[in-house]
Amino acid sequence: MQVSERAVLLAILCRQMYRATSRDMVWQVLLDGARSVAAADMAVIYQLDPEADLLQRFVDRGTTVFPDYITVPNYLLHDLRLLRQPIRFIPDQQSTPLALALTSAIWPDRPPREVVILPLIEQGRLEAVCVCGWLSPVSDEEISALQFLVDDATYARAMLASTDRRQSDQGVISDAITNLTLLYTHTFDQLIEAALDQLVVIGEAAAGALYLYDDEAQSLRLQSVKVNALATAFAPTLRQLWQNDLGRHCQVLAESLLESSNEVVYLVADPSSSHEIAPLHRFLCEHAIDGILSLTIVAGGWQAGVVQLVPWPGNGFSERQWQWLRSLVRQIGVAIEHSRLFERLRAELDHAQAVVETTNDGIVLINARRRVVMVNRRACYFFGVAEHDLKGRPYDDLLQVFNRVFAHPARLGLWLGQLLGSETDRANEEFQVVWPQVRRLQCFSAPVVDRREQYLGRILIFRDVTREREVEQMKNEFVSMVSHELRTPLASTQGALQLLLGDSERGKSGLIRDMSSVERDLLQRALTNTNRLLRLVNDVLDIAKIERGQLQLQRHPVAPEEICRNAIDDLASFARQQQVTISLDVPPNLPLVDVDRDRIVQVLVNLLSNAIKFSPAGQQVVVSVAHEQGMVRFSVRDWGPGISRADQLKLFQKFQQLDQSKSNVRGGSGLGLAISRQLVELHGGRIWVDSDVGFGSTFSFTVPLAAVQRIASADQRPLILIGSDGHPLTDVLHARLMAKPDWEVVITPIADLQTTLPARQPAVTVLLHPVNAEEVIGRLRTLALYQLTSIIIVSDESAVKLPKDVVVFPGTISVDQLVAEIHYQTTRYKPLIMVVDDDPNVRPVLTRLIQRHGMRVLAAGDGEEALAIVQHVRPQAILLDLRMPGLDGFEVLRRLQADQATASIPVVVLTANDLAPDAPSQAFALGARGFLEKPVSAERLIATLTSVIPADEGSHE
Repeated sequence: MQVSERAVLLAILCRQMYRATSRDMVWQVLLDGARSVAAADMAVIYQLDPEADLLQRFVDRGTTVFPDYITVPNYLLHDLRLLRQPIRFIPDQQSTPLALALTSAIWPDRPPREVVILPLIEQGRLEAVCVCGWLSPVSDEEISALQFLVDDATYARAMLASTDRRQSDQGVISDAITNLTLLYTHTFDQLIEAALDQLVVIGEAAAGALYLYDDEAQSLRLQSVKVNALATAFAPTLRQLWQNDLGRHCQVLAESLLESSNEVVYLVADPSSSHEIAPLHRFLCEHAIDGILSLTIVAGGWQAGVVQLVPWPGNGFSERQWQWLRSLVRQIGVAIEHSRLFERLRAELDHAQAVVETTNDGIVLINARRRVVMVNRRACYFFGVAEHDLKGRPYDDLLQVFNRVFAHPARLGLWLGQLLGSETDRANEEFQVVWPQVRRLQCFSAPVVDRREQYLGRILIFRDVTREREVEQMKNEFVSMVSHELRTPLASTQGALQLLLGDSERGKSGLIRDMSSVERDLLQRALTNTNRLLRLVNDVLDIAKIERGQLQLQRHPVAPEEICRNAIDDLASFARQQQVTISLDVPPNLPLVDVDRDRIVQVLVNLLSNAIKFSPAGQQVVVSVAHEQGMVRFSVRDWGPGISRADQLKLFQKFQQLDQSKSNVRGGSGLGLAISRQLVELHGGRIWVDSDVGFGSTFSFTVPLAAVQRIASADQRPLILIGSDGHPLTDVLHARLMAKPDWEVVITPIADLQTTLPARQPAVTVLLHPVNAEEVIGRLRTLALYQLTSIIIVSDESAVKLPKDVVVFPGTISVDQLVAEIHYQTTRYKPLIMVVDDDPNVRPVLTRLIQRHGMRVLAAGDGEEALAIVQHVRPQAILLDLRMPGLDGFEVLRRLQADQATASIPVVVLTANDLAPDAPSQAFALGARGFLEKPVSAERLIATLTSVIPADEGSHE
């Protein structure tokens, strides 16, 4: 809840308290305020029965069922009656015996996360306690607001009790309270005038003055002077008290009251006074004024000012008047504080409204109940409506407006409907408007949450991109037209030059046979530049098609080695001219990839061409392919000059040539890498470079696997490790597995699993009837080789204590069922998560929790270990603690981002909430993809991890 919202609710609740007709009603309002202003999930008031030593439930708020009576141990009754300050504590942590006794009596089974006990004091005696509970951490602002309500409730009940005791004066004091509550509707200056007038009338004073403390000047400032309407004849004399020298003496008197920290002081006229304010004493004596009553105004817990009242000449103030005046001044302090909050609220609202109204974007805010709560002037202009046509209306009325305005309202309605059903999704989409004016609107939608991450609604921001799209369309049409117009003459020129020169490598002579070396050189240069121009035109056309979304991919299963051979064949002649050899490193029987063959060949040709151009004569360029994590990676390695890290950041942008001197000599449009990036991303892959100046460069890109695959070769078959001590099922299972060429099978005694390790990581480890399975699993999990493998156990032992990620079958399972489970474990995809936390008690818990949700886990105890692991194993995500010895989480984030090989690994921060307030923003600035505070629910943890793992990583292992 924002400060402005809390101020409004406080004012409303306090007004209800002051207008209450019974003392019980005041407590009911207090409990309502505990639920709304302080956001308590449950609240109850227990009255103290002085005779029976019981606490009786008065009324409660919330869904919790509270006991009607609770008892307090005799040895704690004294502490209860002396309770004067609120007690704030967490039930499962150490607190006072009284607090724990009350909590256990109210919530014997499941207490809330945080509890506050507030004493309700009347006439110096504990009357009751207000107990509030929160299921989530509560802020200091909410506790302050709750204490503010308790103080107001105490004042309101005291005033009602006073009126009950003095029935004869009931009408007068009730009018005074009613009139004071009306002060909340006035401006601050009007409030001061009305408050002082009330004090003079109700206190039956002849005159009065009100001072307020000026924070800037750090002194009291006289705000208003009032003379009783019945004292017209004495008005000039009474006003002299707050003018000239007498006024300075009265101000000194008021300031001394604040310095003394007393609530009230009465200066009695003393003709014999030799004090520095002797002139004030003489004035009072000369006009038969008994003295000056000064009362402190307390607002928000601070001394906000002083009220000074003088009685009628020849009279003094009675005890009844003193009591009324003290109570009324307290209420005036509350009214002043509320008025200041209203002024601050009004300023904040005016500022926010001005920003919203002056922005060039249309803004619509829909609350959690699907009502339009805000619509700015620009949105009204876009949709041709007035503010009152939408504000306060239900979402269905907004859709009716959209049906008139947008060209495809059904698409917009479906898009918004999906977003309104989510409290987290953010989206951006463009829509065509046909009325009242044709335009193109880009709509951005995001959830609106408060500081406690409570969902408040959804904002829609409409941006007019009509002009941008028109300019973009004009640019694309111009580029397309010029490119097409250039291709025809260039193709003709290219063909003519090729006919003249011929093709010496293929043994084809040209039309001109007896050509001098100078003539051939000139024609060859013309052909080279023509080819360069034609490539540039084709590149520009490709970029235009991609940006317009007109490039359609013809995707089919393709063998990676076929792509490599085509690219190498296209550049074989160019490589010979540059005296560079091309080497191919492709393992046999790689999985097929789902790509547009021609476009991926184009990408590989671009990378290979650049590598050849920037490689010294006599060097080689290596093209390699590897299968990793559901994708196939193509890499082109050269030993050229390398690329600095600063240049790597702009490498894949349009028209970027890093070394202009070499580019001009060797040719290049500056579009090849930009086109390659676009084509790879259209396929669902990514492209990157690893390079160091002076040590060459490696350009790599990934593409997804095809849905239909060929049978893998023998050396790629998954390894099935059977741990058995000669059980009869071993030979049967081994024979059944070896009957199919789907896997490689190794049998090892269970006792040797830790010492005789297989040559590579098993895909599945099957343990047949191990003795003490829990101990065997514990030993295996300590080895890195088995931490990421699926484990299947066949045993008749109880599986209660085994990890949840271990698959357990009884001894009666059939071999077919066991083989089916092995096949399932080898084919299903399980993302790899690295947990980095220095707490040895936290790491196992997180590991087990993540494993239960079908993921594999690697654990690291510090930042150094984590960075060492990621150099060899690439997890799909990292769960990182920030506060660690040695390398903290921030430094780990910096090093991950600095390394091109690890910069793309998503990192989710999971840390304690006792760090600096800017820790989340600092983590996100360093590349974190999520930020969670301990403790966190399992659902939220798994949801966050799942959200950062790229979707295409989960299609295949």
